[in-house]
Amino acid sequence: MSSAEAVAVQEVTSKVTYRFNDGVEFEAVSGEGESLLDVARNNEVPIVHQCLTGSCASCICRVETGDVSMDSDRVMSLLPSEAREGFRLTCTAYADTDCVVDLDYPSTFSEDHAASQSVITIEALEWVNHNTVRITAELDDDAEMENFEAGQYVQLKVPGTEEWRSYSMSSTVRDLPELTFYIRVLDDGVMSNYLRDHAAVGDTLEIDGPYGVFYLREEKVPQIMIAGGTGLAPMMSMIDTLRLSNFRRKPVILAFGCSFEKDLFAQDELELRGNWMRNLDVRTCVSRPEGDWDGLNMRAQYSITEDDITEDTIAYLCGPPAMNEAAREHLEELGVKGENIHVELFDTAHA
Repeated sequence: MSSAEAVAVQEVTSKVTYRFNDGVEFEAVSGEGESLLDVARNNEVPIVHQCLTGSCASCICRVETGDVSMDSDRVMSLLPSEAREGFRLTCTAYADTDCVVDLDYPSTFSEDHAASQSVITIEALEWVNHNTVRITAELDDDAEMENFEAGQYVQLKVPGTEEWRSYSMSSTVRDLPELTFYIRVLDDGVMSNYLRDHAAVGDTLEIDGPYGVFYLREEKVPQIMIAGGTGLAPMMSMIDTLRLSNFRRKPVILAFGCSFEKDLFAQDELELRGNWMRNLDVRTCVSRPEGDWDGLNMRAQYSITEDDITEDTIAYLCGPPAMNEAAREHLEELGVKGENIHVELFDTAHA
C-alpha cells in the first residue's frame, strides 16, 4: 500500500453558532453534507421548521459571519434579494466555514408555539368574489392552539385525499375556538376542486399547526403591510390583534392590491377597521383597472412612499413571489432595513 493510500481522509467540519433574538446561542459542529437544519435537530437547537423541502421558509436564518452555501435546486421560497442579503433556509443550507447565523425569534418560540393536530368543522362558506372563499370553522374542544401568533398558518387536509395545504388564519387568537380563512379557488387543484364542488357546512377537516415565523413583531413602531390577493388573510389577523391590544398611536398602513377590481374582497371589513382604528390607513390598489374604478391605479407596493417610512419601520409582505420581491426592493430603496422586512410566500402552485 502506498503512503498516499494509507493517509486517512479527514472529514471536513465547521462550527455553527445559532443566535436567537433573545440573546441565547447554541454551538454545534457540522459534518460535511449536513444541512444547518440537520445539525440543529441533531443537537437539540430549537429552530422552527416544518416542510423540510425549502418551500415553507419557516426555517429561515440570516448569515452573520462565515460562508453558507445553498442547494439552489431546492430553494423555492427564498427571494433573490433575501439570498443576496445573506438569508438562508436552514434545510437547504450548508456551512462551508465556521459561521454564525441569526434567528429572528426567541429561543423559546418552538416550545411556546408547538404544533398539534386536531379537527375543524366548517360553520360557514361565503364566496367573497369570483374566486375566493371565506371559511369560518370551529376547532374541536381538544385542540391546543391558544398560543398561535397573528400571521401564522396551519395545514388543512383535503377531505377524501392524503393531501395537505397551508393557509394563514385571518382571525386572531382571541377568536378561538373559531378560525377564519380566505382561500383562493383556482381552475384545478385538490383543495380548489373540493371547495368549488363539494364543500358544505358541517364538513370536518383535519388541521395541523400553527406553523411559521411570519408573525406580528413589535407593536410600538410604525407598521407597513403589503398584501396581494389572499395574502390579505394574515394581515387581517395582525390588524385585529393590534386593534384589540389598543395599538392606536403609531401609524399602520395596509396596501392591498389585486390585478382587477373583480378580484378585490373584504372591502367592507377593511372600511370597518378603518373606522375603529384612526391610525389605520388602508390603500386599495388595482393594477389593471377596468370600467369605473376610481381608486389607486398601481401595484400595491408603490402606494408606499418615502413619507411613510421611519428609521424603525417594520414591514410585512404576503403575496405572489414576484410581488414580494418587488415590494422588498421598493421598501429597501425607501430606507426600510432589510432585517425589518418579513415575508410570507403566497403559493398557488399546489392549490
